[in-house]
Amino acid sequence: EYEANIYMYLYFVFFIIFGSFFTLNLFIGVIIDNFNEQKKKAGGS
Repeated sequence: EYEANIYMYLYFVFFIIFGSFFTLNLFIGVIIDNFNEQKKKAGGS
């Protein structure tokens, strides 16, 4: 019972960290892509 709870807790923490990292990565990727598009439109290299 106790060990199962520890494994569930570790899985939950890992899932939250991984999900947050993935969401943040996606958000930053969109921002950088948008920034590069604006730079291209402005004629920057």
